[in-house]
Amino acid sequence: MKTTMSYLLLLFLPLLVNAKLKRTTLYIPLVHNGVNVFDTKVISPPLVSPSSRQGQAFTAEIYFGSPPIKQLLLLDTGSSLTWIQCFPCSRCFDQNLYPKYWPKNSKTYREQMCETDTGKCPYNVTYLDKSVVKGTVAQELVTVDKLDGGYERLYGVYFGCTEHSEGTSFIGTGILGLGVGMISIIGEFGYKFSFCLGRISDKRSNHNLILGDGANIQGHPMVINITRGHYYFSLESIIVERKILLDHPVQVLVDTGSTMSYIPTNVYYYFVDEFEEIIGRPASYMPDLCYKADDIEGLDTFDVGFIFAGGAQLRVNVHNIFLPTGPPGHLCLAIKNNKGSFSDVIIGATSIQGHSLGYDVRRKTAYLQKQNCNNK
Repeated sequence: MKTTMSYLLLLFLPLLVNAKLKRTTLYIPLVHNGVNVFDTKVISPPLVSPSSRQGQAFTAEIYFGSPPIKQLLLLDTGSSLTWIQCFPCSRCFDQNLYPKYWPKNSKTYREQMCETDTGKCPYNVTYLDKSVVKGTVAQELVTVDKLDGGYERLYGVYFGCTEHSEGTSFIGTGILGLGVGMISIIGEFGYKFSFCLGRISDKRSNHNLILGDGANIQGHPMVINITRGHYYFSLESIIVERKILLDHPVQVLVDTGSTMSYIPTNVYYYFVDEFEEIIGRPASYMPDLCYKADDIEGLDTFDVGFIFAGGAQLRVNVHNIFLPTGPPGHLCLAIKNNKGSFSDVIIGATSIQGHSLGYDVRRKTAYLQKQNCNNK
């Protein structure tokens, strides 16, 4: 698992704070990519970049610059910096499938000024697996397609212009960071946002992100503990057909940037024991809990999930919580044992499908509910 070792961002603070303008509402349809699993790298914990195995990713198509260049950004509640690759770059990950953004060709690109020797605002993100993203903070015109066929333009959006990256498992062209930070895009929308992730197995399902006053701030309330710019919730119980109360509450991150959930060993074995009692001995326990596909497909329907302090629940049908990440003919639980290899406990996108989660960051409250995401 990959987590940030250091995150350096040198900014001329008064300029950034005073320049932020409150925007109203922005609705962004999300694209579900069924090709990549996010389970090996955490960027600005717990943003996870994908490996090449089968799984899920949720991305937003956003246009940068003038003329506009389409970029595909990974939706991530685990980091605050929105960044894309900028060309030419000293070292970039492969982007042959997507348009390249060249700042020099944009009429609306503006480098941010800082009190540094160069006058620029550099950032340097180093990950636990030694991957690195470096660049400078800038402002740009951002354009988003609307459902009615029109488009929305946002001028002067802060973003990271990445000019150097080390690592091999990135998806799309960058990150849409929704964590708490001075230049996080959520600050331009009053620190309110919501996302709804439809059922991954249903190709007709919609997925969306809403920024600003129009965010879906409804459902069962949960207290947000904001630490190091990340959103933590108190997990009290798990669900495997029945409710199982944990010995002690666990602080967890709900992370759209991770397909998988990563939980402590003692909690993981609650899942193992329950599935073994219901299904029988698995094909493997480590690194994943895997069964023959026929064993999972033949199960009667029941829920698997998590219960938070105050009673909010994430419940996913057992048939949607297993993924083809193991040997051919097998399905593996999208909840993994972190084996003490990193401190954060993560609930990933597979466990969030079929739910809406709204954040009112200033009030430190989130709202969770089951929802058909095809209804805006």
